[in-house]
Amino acid sequence: MKKVWSLILALALLLTMVSIVPAATAEEIFRYDEPITLKVSVFDRGNTGGTAVDNNHWSKWIQENFGDPRNIKIEWVVIPRSEEEAKLATLMMDEASCPDICFTYNESIVTDYVNQGGVIEVSDLIEKYGQTLKSFLGDEVLEFGKFSGGQYAIPARRVVVAWMGMFLRSDWLAKLGREMPTTKEEFLDDLRAFRDQNPGNVEGGCIPYALGKDLRYQMPLQWSFFKDLSTRTLACEPAVAHEGYEDFLLFLNTLYNEGLVSPDFALNNDEALWAEVTSGKAGGYTGNYDHPIRVSPGILASLQAYEPEAMLRPLDCFESVTDSSKYYHPVYAAAGLLNFIPVYSQHPEAAIMYLDWLCQYDTIYYLQNGIDGITSDLNEDGIPVVKDVDEEHHDMVYNSMQNIDYTLLVNGQWLDTPEKTMKSQALSYQGYADLFEEEYIVGNRDSILGGFHFDVPLENNSKYSTTLASYEQEILVKCTMAASAEECSALYKEMLQQYMDMGGKAVMEEKFAAWDAAHAE
Repeated sequence: MKKVWSLILALALLLTMVSIVPAATAEEIFRYDEPITLKVSVFDRGNTGGTAVDNNHWSKWIQENFGDPRNIKIEWVVIPRSEEEAKLATLMMDEASCPDICFTYNESIVTDYVNQGGVIEVSDLIEKYGQTLKSFLGDEVLEFGKFSGGQYAIPARRVVVAWMGMFLRSDWLAKLGREMPTTKEEFLDDLRAFRDQNPGNVEGGCIPYALGKDLRYQMPLQWSFFKDLSTRTLACEPAVAHEGYEDFLLFLNTLYNEGLVSPDFALNNDEALWAEVTSGKAGGYTGNYDHPIRVSPGILASLQAYEPEAMLRPLDCFESVTDSSKYYHPVYAAAGLLNFIPVYSQHPEAAIMYLDWLCQYDTIYYLQNGIDGITSDLNEDGIPVVKDVDEEHHDMVYNSMQNIDYTLLVNGQWLDTPEKTMKSQALSYQGYADLFEEEYIVGNRDSILGGFHFDVPLENNSKYSTTLASYEQEILVKCTMAASAEECSALYKEMLQQYMDMGGKAVMEEKFAAWDAAHAE
């Protein structure tokens, strides 16, 4: 355990070495002479048993502690999480309803809005109203919000950069007398054993490994086939064109044709995929590195409610074709959610004041931990441990892990030392702290940056990215479902050419040119 925590804390120190900023004093608070309205976006994740995201304890607390002292009325603009991009596009075209603060995880969307002149450049506003924000994020994170040399977005700081994980029912393996796999071949053999021996006694047979319709995120598996993992290639060449991508497709094709994955995976949205797991039908699935133990959607907790001995452990078995001792895992950059202020904003200075206030330590602490004894309990190390609220305090239910939908500039639990911060991450997964440690270690093993930022407009990327992403999913689905390996390979070559012709080549050349210009000696 000490070895595990030493690695976690070493990574934490690299990721969290910024100053902790105290709250502003009352004398420093700016107040408008006349009341104004600040429209702030907030995700609605549709959580069963949750609260109205625009009318709960947290929204009221923000109004009372930020809005009221400054004569600002907060108006929440609710955005369904599953409809983020479509809803944002609608709001950005409507001056009357457009929020003062918008956000997205998709950088190409921000690039597109910047190119269209739809986003305010905020460097001067940050200098005047955002010194706390500037100190908290630091140049490393702020750099990811720069476009054409200007600060058009304000990224959130990621506390944890681990990205995707793949998971397997270790209790099923134990029933069969098998260990967690250590190679791709052992993974295949385990899935075949699940299919043939049905260790979960699933009526009609189990699903050895559950898949959803979007196969782009089988990243630990996918990257194990890539033969060029240089930063330049990963940043500029589309994944579908990487040497080794065809072998990845052939592996998926084998899984499908041997009946080792969801037979109707192409129809599985997230909810359908998760249902295959929580119902006990599936032997594994793919999600964020910590997905099974997240409070929402509560995959492992839901599964264990029916099967108390059930366990989903992270797979760490996809050895690289370039070095069999490496098990590469793509990780996020230190920057996460991109916040930006549309040109329709009537009060951009108030928007920066609000984001600056969100970076004060007291603000972060309360939004993430609430009240000792009600939403969390302090343990012997002085770390707040999140707890389920009672019915009397239902208004304080968290609709997202660590209230990240309100703490827009920090993704993940944040405390006043790196050690506490990472220990709190583990403890925030109620009852699953030990499993978090394992997931964290696996998610950061042989890590390679999987997200890249270009400080220039990428017009072709903005023009084609949505279409290309959709076509990439189509390539994955059709090649996976091909009747044979030969058909899979032929189909891939044909569709890759179509991908490049429909904009993939133009985007790739644009990225290589931008990358080489930025990294010229």
